[in-house]
Amino acid sequence: MQGVQTTHPPGMICFASGEIARYAESLTCLTRLQAPAGSSLAWHMGVLVAENLNKGLTAMMETPALQWAWIMGDDHLYAHDLLLRLLDAGVDAVAPLCLNRYPPLDPSIVSASAGRQKWLEELPTSGLYKLAPDETCGDAGLLIRRSVLEALERPFYDRLRSGSFKSEDQAFTRKVQAAGFPIWIDVEHVLGHIAAMNVRPVVKDGCWNVRLTGGQTHVVDLAPRRVPA
Repeated sequence: MQGVQTTHPPGMICFASGEIARYAESLTCLTRLQAPAGSSLAWHMGVLVAENLNKGLTAMMETPALQWAWIMGDDHLYAHDLLLRLLDAGVDAVAPLCLNRYPPLDPSIVSASAGRQKWLEELPTSGLYKLAPDETCGDAGLLIRRSVLEALERPFYDRLRSGSFKSEDQAFTRKVQAAGFPIWIDVEHVLGHIAAMNVRPVVKDGCWNVRLTGGQTHVVDLAPRRVPA
């Protein structure tokens, strides 16, 4: 992590990994990441992801100078200035656009009313997309302000035994929404989700495509498969 001078206040990067980080490329991104001067890194390791993120968020809240938390795992690739660009959005909770690692490679946004993942073709190609009341998303790259965390009951992340959400990160984003804070997706800034190949959304010829890369080598762009009704 590289501290840079900026008008943004410092915050906490909450990084969760196994005892051995899965992908060296993700650590390269973390090393090169630009963050406001004075920011801190809370890197907790192990299989208890919810517990590890709770530790990072709690450490951030115990340091009054830190005004935001940025949640990241060890299976993503991103630009060195992604965090600064999310801070520029000026909203309380915002995440970059991220695709699921498994086919059909849809965004990590779930629509309860549709009973499915959000389709990439349903999203705008610029600006901020506000999650609908019935939508949740994953927490990869989620930037969340101190004021939001102050409004949440602890523990921040719950280890669900059952429920309507697929994972603890979707339950967390629903918790944020239930506290009265909308969650935005910055579609102009994206994450690569590392699988057998790196999968990321790109705008090509005015339409969304799915780009597959091996490491940083461009392999193929996949045209949209569906047109919303």
